[in-house]
Amino acid sequence: MARSYEQLDIMRSYYSKVTVILLQLHQATYTPSSRQLTNMLSKLKAKLQSHYGTKVGYFWVREQDKADSQHYHVAIMLNGHKCQRSKLVDIITQTYWENLHPDNFSFRVRNRIYHVRNDDDGRELRAIRMRLSYMAKREGKERFPSYTKAYGCSRLRAKHSH
Repeated sequence: MARSYEQLDIMRSYYSKVTVILLQLHQATYTPSSRQLTNMLSKLKAKLQSHYGTKVGYFWVREQDKADSQHYHVAIMLNGHKCQRSKLVDIITQTYWENLHPDNFSFRVRNRIYHVRNDDDGRELRAIRMRLSYMAKREGKERFPSYTKAYGCSRLRAKHSH
């Protein structure tokens, strides 16, 4: 949870508006590693960086409750001055994810776009932090091997002021 907050705060140090888009990606077949997701995320990040010309932050968690295969909750963080909607992120994500396996699918969760502004009352920031903390819950993270990564995030560094 702390890592997700940290990446969001780093994005906020670069941009006074940050758009956070929540994704839920279901994998067709079980794999002990999260390599499919990390490969897809590196392609997605590169595509979004080139399209928007800005930094891209992200955070993901792996879950598997009763289903045979795992799914992922992903938060994508973008410069809110350049990205206000999720359509492009949705299309690219869905294309890359389904290209890995035709039965992979992206589920559109409700209330999944947050516009965090550094100059507002903090309500949106509190709301997305609540969603990020829910991603960190323990349920759904026991059904895979202990050596399997349960989460991952971008490695953005804080902006240094001169």
